[in-house]
Amino acid sequence: MKKNRMPRVVALCFALAFATGSLAADPQVLDRARKLLADSNPKQAYMELIGAPEMTGTPEYDYLLGVAALDSSRFDEAIIAFERVLAVVPNHAGAQMDLGRAYFALGSYDLAEAAFRRLKDSNPPAAALQALNQYLEAIQMRRRETTPGWTGFAEMQLGYDSNLTGVPGDFGAASQQSFNITVDPTGNSIKRDAAYLEALGYLEYSYPLSRGWSVFAGGGARGRAYYDESKFNILAGDLRAGAALNNGPSQWRGSLGYQHYAQEGDAPGDPKPTNDRNTGNAILDWRYAINTRNQLGLGLQLSSVRFPDNRIDDFDQVYLSASWLRTIESKGTPLFYLTSFVTNDKAKNTFDDGVTDKSKNLVGVRSYIQYSLSPKLQVFNALGYVYRRDKDEFARSTTVGRGRDQFGEFLVGLTWQFQERCAVRTQWQYTRNASNIDIFDYDRNEVSTAVRCDLF
Repeated sequence: MKKNRMPRVVALCFALAFATGSLAADPQVLDRARKLLADSNPKQAYMELIGAPEMTGTPEYDYLLGVAALDSSRFDEAIIAFERVLAVVPNHAGAQMDLGRAYFALGSYDLAEAAFRRLKDSNPPAAALQALNQYLEAIQMRRRETTPGWTGFAEMQLGYDSNLTGVPGDFGAASQQSFNITVDPTGNSIKRDAAYLEALGYLEYSYPLSRGWSVFAGGGARGRAYYDESKFNILAGDLRAGAALNNGPSQWRGSLGYQHYAQEGDAPGDPKPTNDRNTGNAILDWRYAINTRNQLGLGLQLSSVRFPDNRIDDFDQVYLSASWLRTIESKGTPLFYLTSFVTNDKAKNTFDDGVTDKSKNLVGVRSYIQYSLSPKLQVFNALGYVYRRDKDEFARSTTVGRGRDQFGEFLVGLTWQFQERCAVRTQWQYTRNASNIDIFDYDRNEVSTAVRCDLF
């Protein structure tokens, strides 16, 4: 979710502001600690400072000690240090902010909220206000995990898709390269573009048990209607239930789910095959908060994907993922989220030869960056790359031995929170699938504007 010095610039500025306020402070110790913090070495800074206990009670020393302890996951010691600062300098904004962060890291959400709200009431600068709002939102999310209740959202979207069937522009030439025959495009192989209207929503109820455990169940629905391309309208549903464990910095979440995707399509045949698919899966996610700005995650998903009208595409998937979430307490409160994954997709059925099937492997990575222009206005960007490799030769072509695809994604957008629970999101997404089998080589543009509101 990388090293960055900006989160500690504020800390160092506060420390400098008080550096002339006490003759008891050893400037060499403080200077060395500041440099270590600026170099993202809080553990060494903590050892440097803890070796000078005679400076305890000096605001600049206590603040630097609190910062070093907080960033070294010594949360109890950080709280004590920040409270000593505030006892001497009640309006010390840096100590107030970091005191809230320390309480948040310990799971003391009431105390964290009180600290953040006191600082918010003091009319902080825009960058600090954005960080405060993010922490307050995170506190509400954590509380929902420990109290019975509903969560959910509803969204309405207008957009345009330049290639909703995901096919090459010159299908005849592509079929010649892929199958050594020239075929005129029909049905699903015709390149189509259309405007669309989409609605989606999700509801989930969670119930806490004890010792950090809770259970949950929920469901969602999504519908997309294309203008003048009604055969490609989409109706999808999702049901899910599971359990979660909140154990301090570690969070576990396991669930079982079922998804149905329905799309008529325009394939020839009698009876006419559809693009429908059904998916059952089991998911286990683990997230670990290294500190208040960094979170790591691992995920395992086992899925069974079935196509009722196209059984050759049926497969079982093992999906492994890793993620890193990083927030930066500087101007714009940047957020960075990086995910990577690898899959093993095992086909359930073979072609007529009884040997060849559509088994494959996928490897991918995706980055997401968000930057706040103001407390209610954010810009975001995503970049993605996925590599596909077919396991069997001639699984998708009669002329190309082993299929290989490279899929790229570029996304940019803007989000405006116009009400406490509602936001407008406008985005442009470009995707490109480059394949050595031309019939699977295509690009696609999608622009959309959506309004999303949290229901609770």
